[in-house]
Amino acid sequence: MSPNRSWEGTFSALVADPPAALFSDAALDIAALALVDLVGVTLAGTAEPAAAVVGRYLDTEGAGTASVVGRAARTTAGAAAFGNAVLGHVLDYDDSNLVIGGHPSVVIFPALLALAEVRALPGDAVLRAYSVGFDVAVRLARGVNFHHYEKGWHPSATLGVFGAALGAAHLLGLDAVQARNALGFAATSAAGVKASFGTLAKPIQLGRAAQMGVQAALLAQAGADAAAEVLTARLGFLNVYNGAGNYLAEPPAWDGVPELLTSSLSFKNYPCCGSTHVVIDTAVDLKRRGLPDAIAAVEVAMNPRRIPHVDRPDASDPLGAKFSVQFCAAAALIDGALGLDHFTAEATAREDIRALAGRIRLAAFDGAEALDQPCRITVTAADGTTVSAELPGPRGRDPASSANVAERKFTDCASRVLPPEAVVRLWAQLRGIRDLPDVRLLMADLAATPTTSPLQRTC
Repeated sequence: MSPNRSWEGTFSALVADPPAALFSDAALDIAALALVDLVGVTLAGTAEPAAAVVGRYLDTEGAGTASVVGRAARTTAGAAAFGNAVLGHVLDYDDSNLVIGGHPSVVIFPALLALAEVRALPGDAVLRAYSVGFDVAVRLARGVNFHHYEKGWHPSATLGVFGAALGAAHLLGLDAVQARNALGFAATSAAGVKASFGTLAKPIQLGRAAQMGVQAALLAQAGADAAAEVLTARLGFLNVYNGAGNYLAEPPAWDGVPELLTSSLSFKNYPCCGSTHVVIDTAVDLKRRGLPDAIAAVEVAMNPRRIPHVDRPDASDPLGAKFSVQFCAAAALIDGALGLDHFTAEATAREDIRALAGRIRLAAFDGAEALDQPCRITVTAADGTTVSAELPGPRGRDPASSANVAERKFTDCASRVLPPEAVVRLWAQLRGIRDLPDVRLLMADLAATPTTSPLQRTC
């Protein structure tokens, strides 16, 4: 095997000498859409109760020149990456990737934005670095999933940290040796388990991954060295995290098409776990067709791979409800829609939703392949009659369809914390990100939210 066909050689070369295809207009257009989506959900995240926790934590960090969305006080690049990633994921409304089985943008972008602000870099450089980091994370996922996912690791964090670190390495202009060291530091930092789902620890895992991505690149730039074969060594990442025989020995051959155009991204229509989305779409369809007045039982058939982390029949708090297919299905069947206002303390306490959620049974959708997301919902009335609906997958989450609704989603999210004129200004700034000469201009506006934000300095 040549050095560049090893995992380590492939990734270090990708950072130092990336193929031009990674920076095609089509790839960078998707990257720009991902940034718009992430900034919108991050702004909405600053209004969540968890933002006060983030604010108190940031009070303990040192001062610096990097911004956290919704917070006047600046901090270090690593702390800013942490804060923005936590806020970007606290609603579980950010984009995802099916190969990773998780959320790439919310780990990679906060690391890149923090460093770009500190170094006064342009918006186009951030998008190019994101394309590199995204390719790294997805290629690694192709080598370890779905064993890695099913073993219990949280891939958004354990694989996302590699995307953040090597995207940051490219942003800083590191050479192949430095990139290999950044890879080593990312491997020593990879952490996160799916037991954290439904708690604040889940977005915090992603915050730590973004923060360690920043540190990995900066340490490598400073001259620190790491294990050269950190992925493939007997005691390296692949063997320790997946185990012998449970990963690809070398990366798939490059086919000339960047992952942003191959596996791409899924943009969320609902602020909850992506595994619930096709269920929500199916429930909304049933509601529109008409449901019986008295519902005795509901069966939700879905890909069995997705059931373990969303089977929460008695979710009673907003974070837990985001990972309860029973809550999401019940709310959609009753209200015919699902949005940010359903994941509040008041909504999760609604007796009508809780009562119907208790009558929902989950079942395996026979024949579903690994990445399939089919759903069939069967509603049984009190008199024994049934109505049902079925969908092959969630609607409208690909970049082509999401581009048409991006402004509506961004406006809905941003308007929760910003006045209309500020929302319009930010939208225009983000849509022109490729021509933005200095990321500091964007980050200054994102930090300038109302002083009532729970993120403002509390000490």
